[in-house]
Amino acid sequence: MTGSLIASGREADVYALDDTRVLRRYREPTDVTGEADAMRYLAGLGYPVPAVHEASGADMVLERLDGPTMAGAVGSGDLTPAQAAAELAGLLRRLHELPPWPGAPAGSCLVHLDLHPENVLLTSRGPVVIDWRNTRPGEADLDTALSALILAEVSLADHPLARDARNLLDAFLTAAPGDPRRLLDDAVALRGTQLDVPTADLQAAAEVVRR
Repeated sequence: MTGSLIASGREADVYALDDTRVLRRYREPTDVTGEADAMRYLAGLGYPVPAVHEASGADMVLERLDGPTMAGAVGSGDLTPAQAAAELAGLLRRLHELPPWPGAPAGSCLVHLDLHPENVLLTSRGPVVIDWRNTRPGEADLDTALSALILAEVSLADHPLARDARNLLDAFLTAAPGDPRRLLDDAVALRGTQLDVPTADLQAAAEVVRR
């Protein structure tokens, strides 16, 4: 029994199980145990992630979160682009300041590699970051560059939040930790492996970040 479908992302669907739990199921066969372990590790350090109840195969049973996405709050006018940018930058900074798990390369930190306003839920207990499939030890500037690149992609797209995304990006580039432009070429290459997007579109987004 999967319950009713309440959300769909690029790779997974989310079903309501009851008032406190959801089932997040990937559409393609995969092993979620690494993602679940990362979320439990982050929760143990006090970082805002959904609680993991069960994880097996392509399925995770997670805490059911209330509240809109950050993108939804910007679209409704409940959050300004500047407020969203400051919150996003703060979440990245907090993440990068956490100790990576034992055995991580020296000098690395934990990175999300897909942290953008659709992956932040504004809940009654504060902002909570979702979708940790890509998390690993890495370079903080790469994580920040990817967030900036994704905002730039939306700003160039035929999207209802295109103008807000550009304003959010401008504010984010000022508030972001580290240097969001230093590893931008690496972010473009990585983003190309995440999405079936023409390289020219990603390069155009990168130029928006560089301006």
